[in-house]
Formats: sequence, C-alpha cells, structure tokens
Amino acid sequence: MREEPAGHAAGSGPTGDPAVDAVVARAGAAATLPTSAHNGLYAELLEDLQRELDADPAAVMTGGTAPGAVQ
Repeated sequence: MREEPAGHAAGSGPTGDPAVDAVVARAGAAATLPTSAHNGLYAELLEDLQRELDADPAAVMTGGTAPGAVQ
C-alpha cells in the first residue's frame, strides 16, 4: 500500500504550488472537527483556494503579494 505525503488525502499528491498545497493540506482538519463544523471549514478553504488560484503567479514568484493575500 502506498503511503501519502503528510497532509495529503489518500489518492492525492502535491500540486506543485506550495500555497495551494498548504490550503489542500488544511482540509485534513475536517477529520478532527465535529460534522457541524465542516461547512465552515470548507467555506474557508474554498475562499483561500480561490484567492491562491486568482493570484498573479509572476508577482508571487518575484516576492510580491497576491491580491487579497493576508500579510
């Protein structure tokens, strides 16, 4: 049986984008939360993932901040 990297769900792997990988890895927290808290976690994850996917890759690569990024 293949072991998954820490923070990744079974069958998933790194995306190659560390910021996206960090958001995806946080989804594992759902396992430790009551079901009633899942909706809030998923909403937060989706918002963060959207922000990362909308970010200008050139700005991030040159050390700039993505629009809407928390500093």
